[in-house]
Amino acid sequence: EVVDNGDQAGFKGDKDVYFELLMSRIKGILLLMKMGYEDPWGIEDLFDDARAELESALRSRHHPLFHDLDPSGQMQRLDSALIDFHLFRAEQSKDESDRGSYIEVAATIGIRMMAEDEYLIAEAALIALKALISSTTFSSKEELDGEDPSDVRSKLFQYRQKIKEILALSCPSTDVMARESFLASNLGDFSMEAF
Repeated sequence: EVVDNGDQAGFKGDKDVYFELLMSRIKGILLLMKMGYEDPWGIEDLFDDARAELESALRSRHHPLFHDLDPSGQMQRLDSALIDFHLFRAEQSKDESDRGSYIEVAATIGIRMMAEDEYLIAEAALIALKALISSTTFSSKEELDGEDPSDVRSKLFQYRQKIKEILALSCPSTDVMARESFLASNLGDFSMEAF
């Protein structure tokens, strides 16, 4: 019934609106999971649907989804949520092997955007760096082309600090309302879907 109401309200009519709805749901469910709730909503299915919508939009040069943010930016938004999900699963995992697997997946997604994309959304870069920093705890010197994992981790911390400094400059500390609004708009919200 809920899906039918969404179809009638037009959520699946405009592909850019549907992608935004999926991203909002993903962020909202992930937040609820971090608060200790189970996932009866199927967050992995939402990731699959969002990726399918993004791939579908890539077939059209002038798709409305890319009016405000180019394809790589939209992919970074989706990838950063996916990295956050895998890092959360790693935190929840009791088995060290599973934990390492989740972190490896998160780091693989993170390195893709860091290496392939010309520009990065700062928040996406921060979550990617978090995954890469976590992966250095499971990496050997051989896996890092002879580099000491602690040296690599130190360099990644330096990159993360530079990005945080840039973010701090973009929103002065005196403008608390602007920063709080920005954070709230990137959080994801279930309750506003109906409006």
